Amino acid sequence: METVGVVLLVWAGFAVLGFFAWWAGRHHAAHPAPDPAPRAGGRLFMAAMGALGFGLWSWGTAPAIGAVLAAAAFAGWLVVAARGSTAADVLRPLIRDPRPFVPLLLLLLAPRLLGQGLGVVPAVLLALPSGVGQQLLFLVGLFAPLEAVTRRTDVSAVVAALVFAALHVPFNLPANGGDLPAAFANAVFYQASAGLIACLAFVRHRAPVPIGAVHAAAMA
Repeated sequence: METVGVVLLVWAGFAVLGFFAWWAGRHHAAHPAPDPAPRAGGRLFMAAMGALGFGLWSWGTAPAIGAVLAAAAFAGWLVVAARGSTAADVLRPLIRDPRPFVPLLLLLLAPRLLGQGLGVVPAVLLALPSGVGQQLLFLVGLFAPLEAVTRRTDVSAVVAALVFAALHVPFNLPANGGDLPAAFANAVFYQASAGLIACLAFVRHRAPVPIGAVHAAAMA
């Protein structure tokens, strides 16, 4: 029963985060329309190759090959995207108004500021590059071209979230005593749920950078 209580509490927290992610779309500055994704098929291929490379590296199956594959996929994605986009197309989502996500950020930061004081600020700043980088790769790199190719936002969100979860399984192993099924279960329960919420937020307001800041606040 103690485990059930913890699970219900975590799900309640995710439900609140999901509501605030959805609420962002009601802000007058929200931009829910997808950005153009020229050569979406090529972007998606490079994203899949990058996920495979990162998986080979993180799982320890072939770390050197995985690292090279992921780096090549990242460079290839940029080349494919650049061929069909202008500089303005690339910068527009990166500098989009962050205000719709301020309530979501405060939801995560306020309790920590009250409990830990200003000492939490450096931790958030240190986590910022990782949080923003992960969401750029996840939302712009994988989810957006997948959505453009399939034309199904719901299916794309589920698939992207499961990929996000699978890549986190090796990082969950130490906390689960090396138990692989438990690590998979945690990845689906935690990381896939977080990925779905990130997709929901992105669909409501196509601004990956503030979503990355929210991710950093959650990690710090």
